[in-house]
Amino acid sequence: MQPATAAALRAAVTAAPVQAKAAAASPSPAKVEAAAPAIARIDAADRADATLDRSRVIPIPDGIIVLPSSFSSADGAYDLVIHFHGVNDVVSAGFERAGLNAVVMIINMGISSAAYETRFSIRSYLPALLAKTQAALSARGLRDARLRRVALSAFSAGYGAVRGLLNQPGFADTVDAVLLLDGIHTGYMPLDHSLDMERLKPFTRFAEQAASGKKLLSITHSEITPVGDYAGTHESTDALLKLAGAQRLSTGNVADPQAIQGLAGTAGAASPPRFVPLSEAHKGALHVRGYAGTQKPDHVRHLTRMAETAVPDLVRRWTAL
Repeated sequence: MQPATAAALRAAVTAAPVQAKAAAASPSPAKVEAAAPAIARIDAADRADATLDRSRVIPIPDGIIVLPSSFSSADGAYDLVIHFHGVNDVVSAGFERAGLNAVVMIINMGISSAAYETRFSIRSYLPALLAKTQAALSARGLRDARLRRVALSAFSAGYGAVRGLLNQPGFADTVDAVLLLDGIHTGYMPLDHSLDMERLKPFTRFAEQAASGKKLLSITHSEITPVGDYAGTHESTDALLKLAGAQRLSTGNVADPQAIQGLAGTAGAASPPRFVPLSEAHKGALHVRGYAGTQKPDHVRHLTRMAETAVPDLVRRWTAL
């Protein structure tokens, strides 16, 4: 599937912030009084992020690291989302709008899923990036920086990197969550044109774990039929749902909380079509949302609307755990 142009992506960015904060239980008056001095210390100079420099992106090989304004760390522990494919400012804006409390690494390696899969099938490549990330955060002022949880996120061709990483059992076990934004494909078998399930195996394993609640897998997909002899995101996702025992339900093509209104144009111009949900499936921590659209702009919306679709699933999970 061909990625959208940078201009098209940038033109589509803006949306209302999404709030995803967990409400804390109210303690008794006695406990509030006793805890007040400790809270005051943590909120001030004793915090590990008290001197963290958030002013600039951190360059790394093939990408950048950004710190959303919602990122905080009182003790130096941090969660990390590694996102593959998409204009940097569009991706960072999506995580910013969603209010995710995590460090975000953004990797871009061109238009081919094979380039992503080849690089991230090398077992030594990501550990080197993780080490650079930790060193960079320490250099920017995060005291006692240490990695806690990892999520993988991919749009379009970026799914190749996720496949390469999930094919490494040792690393796959450490991944807590995967977000796939209109980006999961497999080929067809030559004899009967059935899906090549071997290529899907890393994703099916993760889907089964998510269905049992051990991991989070959130997928959005369009109705695009690829140009070429390989399965689209809808067909590929259906295979995961079948193996995980999750049932897809129609939304009736009506507006719901996941129906994202298109951006308004110039004054007096009509709004573009709504990002219309067609179906969804949920089992445990496996979430699938299918949207209308068969054209390139419909594909692009899966990236520009990530803050309203898949990312809130991760915000809720990491806020609750």
